[in-house]
Amino acid sequence: MPTAHSVMLGLHCKRTEAVDLKAPILGYIRSTYSDREADDAADDLGSVQQLRTDVSAAANGPAQPAMRESLSRYFRCLTAIENRFPISKEKGHAQVAFVWYDAFSPKKKTSQNNIHFEKAAVLFNLAAVVSQQGLACDRTTGDGLKQACQLFQESAGMFSYLKDNEMNKLDAPQPLDLSSEVVVLLEKLMMAQAQECVFHKAVLDKKTPSVLARLARQTCLMYEEVDRAFQGPTLAPYFDKSWGAHAQLKASLYDVESLIQLGRSMKAEDKINVEIAVLTEAFKRVQATKKISKAVSADMFNSVNVVQETIQHALAKAEKDNATVYLMRVPPFSDVPPVQGALLVKVVPPSNLDASQEGIFASVIPESSAKALSKYTDMVDSVTRQMLDKLANATDNARIRLKEWELPDTLEALDARTSSALPDAVVRELEDIQGIGGLAHLKGILAEIGELRHGVENDLFACQQVLDTDATADAECRAAFADKWRPPAPATVAKPYWDKISMFRSSLQKASDSDQGVIKRLTDNEGAFANLTIDAALLQMPRLQAPMVSTGPEDPAVVVATLRRNLDTLQTFAAERGGMEEALKELKKKDNILPRLMATSPQGHDALFAAEIKKYDSVSDDINRNLTAQDETLAAVERDNKLFRTLFDVSGWRSACDSAAAGIREQAKAFRELLDHLSEGLRFYIGTSEVVKKCLQECQDFGFTRNVQREELKQDLERRAQQDESEKLARQMAAVSMHSQGPNAPPAAYPPAPGAPGAPPPPPPQQAQMQHQGSGPAPPN
Repeated sequence: MPTAHSVMLGLHCKRTEAVDLKAPILGYIRSTYSDREADDAADDLGSVQQLRTDVSAAANGPAQPAMRESLSRYFRCLTAIENRFPISKEKGHAQVAFVWYDAFSPKKKTSQNNIHFEKAAVLFNLAAVVSQQGLACDRTTGDGLKQACQLFQESAGMFSYLKDNEMNKLDAPQPLDLSSEVVVLLEKLMMAQAQECVFHKAVLDKKTPSVLARLARQTCLMYEEVDRAFQGPTLAPYFDKSWGAHAQLKASLYDVESLIQLGRSMKAEDKINVEIAVLTEAFKRVQATKKISKAVSADMFNSVNVVQETIQHALAKAEKDNATVYLMRVPPFSDVPPVQGALLVKVVPPSNLDASQEGIFASVIPESSAKALSKYTDMVDSVTRQMLDKLANATDNARIRLKEWELPDTLEALDARTSSALPDAVVRELEDIQGIGGLAHLKGILAEIGELRHGVENDLFACQQVLDTDATADAECRAAFADKWRPPAPATVAKPYWDKISMFRSSLQKASDSDQGVIKRLTDNEGAFANLTIDAALLQMPRLQAPMVSTGPEDPAVVVATLRRNLDTLQTFAAERGGMEEALKELKKKDNILPRLMATSPQGHDALFAAEIKKYDSVSDDINRNLTAQDETLAAVERDNKLFRTLFDVSGWRSACDSAAAGIREQAKAFRELLDHLSEGLRFYIGTSEVVKKCLQECQDFGFTRNVQREELKQDLERRAQQDESEKLARQMAAVSMHSQGPNAPPAAYPPAPGAPGAPPPPPPQQAQMQHQGSGPAPPN
């Protein structure tokens, strides 16, 4: 159900009638230029004509998603036409009558032979479409409210653009919906709705009641301004009464809302008496809101009733708490400080109306006009370049001279210790030290060295373990196989690796001794190195101070004040030059003489250029005045600075600062030396780590190879032992068999003769042949 808080307004588009753009403009091109230019422009004009047809159809129906881009593109095309083809009732111009109906009185229509009338109507529809897009957003979510707020601000920006660029160029009488009164009112309405979205977004974000009160108050003020515009003598009979009633309801509603939020803020501060005063006033004002909402709709009346119930409930609770707990005197509402509004929206200018995006009618400009325009452009470039060079040279001159005079550094040194007290070389050295991390950088390198050393020691221990494992395994094999184990001893083959390990450990021991010295130097100088910052160094510098007794007629305080004032004046001149530069660039950017150039005969081009180039004279005069005033001020600064340096003995102060910086230089030198030692140590450990890792890999490869060889040799020796054992057993069995059967008995291993009892049947011929081939001669007994 719609509520008084949720209902917002969108605008309907202006309707139009079909208009033939193509034929009149083609006729103008043929008569003014040539048939060739007309033929070249025909396709572009056809596209523009079709675009207007699409825009017209969309304006007469519901808003479509692509309508905004179509309107923007058509507006850009109209700007391109405006700069090339004059459209009016004058003889020789293109005769195009644009017809548009009033947006709020659809039966009224206006016709003008004026392209600005067409552009104004398109801008109105563009703002209306954007307002409808804002209305269509889901304003129950934070993202939807944010998007709606942006769209309402963009719609306001389009009305503002219409007011500033097109409205004053319409023919009289102007249609009322394109008058300044209506356009300004609609801009304010869109801004009020944007502010209202900000309030609802703040409610969803659970902002504090004090913030919500300010946002609601600003929304109320903006709707009050819209309501006053609706009630004006010109617009009151023009708009339907529901428009004014809507604005009046919104203004009254947010007036009450700001009081509700103010009451909650007072409650949070335990100011119950003020809360009661505010809620009592809110209850009185909501009665007027109910009266307005009753004339709008039943839904609005019901939603305002909900607001009234909220006020009644909060007021009753506050009065009960005050009567039983706080017992505070309720002040009159007139004593309550009013809520100040908080404006959080602004007009967003349209960003897609630049006609340079449309590359149409590029071939229509005559060659003579193009050359003439190029000539004028060269003139403008020359004039602006000279002025910009003057501005840049003046700025550089002032900066160089102030640097030579040590200003404003010496003046700042009077107020506090600044970096100007330090010699430039010391500042650069301290900045370099701070840039690399200072003391923390040294500690970081030392920590990295410790990690690398630990890694190297672990790798060396791993190398030793590999070699010890190999030696242990070899000793076990020698114990098992005695003199049959003949591989070279580990002490012989592993000696190169043991030598490397010994060499690395010796290097590590020397590096460790060096590390201890570095650590001691770092520990001894840690406090000094921690103070190698510009801030710490400044504390050691003497202050530039006024003389205790002035021996001359000049008052040091007056000299300083005069010098500061002149420096401020120079800053003002510099800021003015920045503004002049921007103004010059803006003037050049807007300097478009093409329409007047194309309407002027070639004989009048020089006169036109001379008249147009004069627009830069005012900027040139301002620059010359600025430069003259700066030169005078610089002369005064030079004179005052000499007196200042004499009175305050700046040279002596510089010498004292240089002497005080000697200790800082020594500390910085010690820092650099220690940094070099640490860097050298880091490089040593990185290199040693790589070499030791390579040694570890070699030891592992050595151990792996030795293990493989050892296993192969063990298997070979075990196989031979088994073979010798088998042969010995066979000989013993053969000897036993011969002894038991006598000397003439056939061997028991021989089978019975074929056909004998117990002999197996003969095999098939093929099997017998295979057996015969596979069997060899019987071993001799």
